[in-house]
Amino acid sequence: MGIRIISTGSYLPQTIESVQPPSSSMGTENGSLAELFSGAREHRTCSEHETTTYIGIQAARNALTKGNIDPQSIDAVLCYSEAEDNQIPKDVYGIINEIGCHGTMAWTIDTACASFLSHLNCANALSLTGRKRILIIDSMNWVNRAFAKDTRTDGPGSLVGDGAGAVVVESVPGRGSIIDAIEKTSTFDFDFITMSNAQVTGKRESISFTKKNKIIHRAFSILPETAQELLCRNGLTSHDVTWTITHQPGLNAMRKWHELLKIPVKKNLNTFEAYGNMSAANIPVTLDHFLCVEPKIKRGDIILSFTAGAGIHCATALIEY
Repeated sequence: MGIRIISTGSYLPQTIESVQPPSSSMGTENGSLAELFSGAREHRTCSEHETTTYIGIQAARNALTKGNIDPQSIDAVLCYSEAEDNQIPKDVYGIINEIGCHGTMAWTIDTACASFLSHLNCANALSLTGRKRILIIDSMNWVNRAFAKDTRTDGPGSLVGDGAGAVVVESVPGRGSIIDAIEKTSTFDFDFITMSNAQVTGKRESISFTKKNKIIHRAFSILPETAQELLCRNGLTSHDVTWTITHQPGLNAMRKWHELLKIPVKKNLNTFEAYGNMSAANIPVTLDHFLCVEPKIKRGDIILSFTAGAGIHCATALIEY
């Protein structure tokens, strides 16, 4: 058994802000991160009512409606939200009743920006246990909640955007859409991106980036290295890849990864210029965009997808849509 993607959905907040290129002083001595993270023109930011639960509900409803899917047919919901509305209970438990998935098994799985691919791999494994339809929801409300206010338009906060993506998969005989996947963690780069727990420190906390260029180099090289490992393991080359949908920290970072993999950058599908880095929501929102808004992806296309989350956790997947 395997899984096949049968529907996608997304939600983007109504507020649009123009952003400036981040300054070279945003986190490293020589501006390496600022250079890699450039390219966004604007991003979406959540208003007060657009909580992580709310935008997750909207993205999930969008996916269920577009696929004409009965919420009661969903056997499991996998979710990640940043920065979440509640520590306890998790946001997913506020989402499932609102979308009509009453009594459905629901898990929060957190590998930060890598969460969507971790969800996809988990869904693939759950299909072997008899779960027939699984809903994946990744919801991000971090521009205001995880970054200092004065960095929203020309500092680290200008790099990111709020939004939510959802995907419904169903079990099918045979391999399904997931050709193969690799997940690994490089604990040497634990402090590449950090945010302390306000419950521990007693003050409002914000995300910060490392100032160590050695960590920056290693953190950005692990992704193409793992992607190349996955291609080789399956006897494929860059020529076999129809599209790439990757993590979206910046246009230059994505160009660099494609140069290292010898994949033409024109094969990369992304929404970074308009939406910024939406962390775990990058890949599902981009899937939805290039399936429904600007249709490019077709059945049978081979998609190489890779992303990294704080830790650093690296996830890579070969997907036959």
